[in-house]
Amino acid sequence: MKPILLYNGHFISFTKNTTAVNAVLLHNGLIADVFSNKEQWPQHIKKIDLRRNFVMPGFIDSHTHLVSRGIELQRIDLEKCTSLNECLEKLREAEHGDRDIVFGSNWDESRWIHGDVSTLNKTILDKISTKKPIIMRRVCGHYAVVNTQALNSIPQDWKIVDRMNGYLYGDIALNLSEIFKPSDEMVEKAIALASAEALAHGITSIHEVTVPSQFRILQNCKEQHTLKLRIAVYIPHKYFDTIVSPDVPIGSGNDFLGIRGMKIYLDGSIGAKTAATNEPYQHTNKRGNFLLAMNIVSALVERAEEHGIQLMIHAIGDRTIHEALRVLEKNMSNRNVLRHRLEHIEMVDDASVEKIAKMNVIASMQPNFVRQWQMPGGLYEHYLGQRYKRMNCFKKLLNAGVKVIFGSDCMPLGPLYGIQGAINHPFSCGRLTPFEAFRFYTAGGAYATFDEEKKGTIECGKFADLIVLDKNPLTENNLDNINILEVFINGSQVYGNVG
Repeated sequence: MKPILLYNGHFISFTKNTTAVNAVLLHNGLIADVFSNKEQWPQHIKKIDLRRNFVMPGFIDSHTHLVSRGIELQRIDLEKCTSLNECLEKLREAEHGDRDIVFGSNWDESRWIHGDVSTLNKTILDKISTKKPIIMRRVCGHYAVVNTQALNSIPQDWKIVDRMNGYLYGDIALNLSEIFKPSDEMVEKAIALASAEALAHGITSIHEVTVPSQFRILQNCKEQHTLKLRIAVYIPHKYFDTIVSPDVPIGSGNDFLGIRGMKIYLDGSIGAKTAATNEPYQHTNKRGNFLLAMNIVSALVERAEEHGIQLMIHAIGDRTIHEALRVLEKNMSNRNVLRHRLEHIEMVDDASVEKIAKMNVIASMQPNFVRQWQMPGGLYEHYLGQRYKRMNCFKKLLNAGVKVIFGSDCMPLGPLYGIQGAINHPFSCGRLTPFEAFRFYTAGGAYATFDEEKKGTIECGKFADLIVLDKNPLTENNLDNINILEVFINGSQVYGNVG
């Protein structure tokens, strides 16, 4: 690969070094050199004029379901529906087509103007079809409603299923693709579709939760040179034996694609009222539930430590976070050398914040949830009452010395959208400066996969994974107004064209 000089841009590195940069040299996939004055520039090489636009490290989305997102793009998108009837009408239209399975995703009752979610059940979906499986999965992925035909395809030993009403919770809702399996061709198309969406948002690396069969398709894409993003894969814990086997060993792969760890789901979501909380949800006696017994979690942590496997632990409710920390404290190594992470931690109390810092556990969080559900009058307030003011406390965790990293959970897939939520958090416990928020989405994500010496900042020797923006992200009041002009991965332009 021939060297390229990027010049005439504003370079934002997110490092403590404040030395001004006026050009960077890309060569062999790396940032080969960084220049502070024009006299240092090499001559007689290709140069790209950035036209005074802004350059920063590519976003590292530290929590995605990219393959699932790409599959959803081929299904029925219910995200923008503003009523239950609108959702049902979309499903009716799809039922008249040539689909064998009518699968609608991403509905969110907090966005509905009309329609009560409590009236949604299998009887309503049976009115659309008794011959084709009908599935409506909520945006969180932890709750779905299905018709009788879909229920008939679900084995009796799958938990947690309310067969009378057609309600699916937890694992069964998350893993519907194991029952209604997409073809390999659909998965390959999903990878291409979702990767294109990620690149358009300036994402150059992701931490992806997926299953071994889909990891193998990702490997095929890489071998065929169609994989565009760097992907660190985390496999669900039910495949533990697979990821410690010679076939798909932990740590297999390279800096572009590899298995980095294992995902454990401990509870559900706030929207499904299945995240385990200390106090009940508003106007109910529900406190959510654990998806695994803690003795099983303890054994998983112990076994992960034995095999050197980093853990992603899904823990949203304050009760879940407390139990997760108790199990980790009992079983993990001193100072968390494997860099185990808690995912989401939306509802965290002061005692848990202190313990997370003391144990050096990574807080992997999603700032887009603030914009989605934490504004006054939103879903959090409706379901949690005044507790909603203590959700997504990014600043409190940062001030306590916790290593915070940001991801999207593909809800939606867009760092700028999420960062806007962190900067404009309605409460001081979560409100960040732009520099802090952007750093969590760049250098923070690199640390989580032991890649802090390889990416996340603009420095010599690091991967040439850069994005070009048309406005200064650190001073722009509305990040929704910023456009991603160009994306470089491994020194190659993979999106846009500025030069």
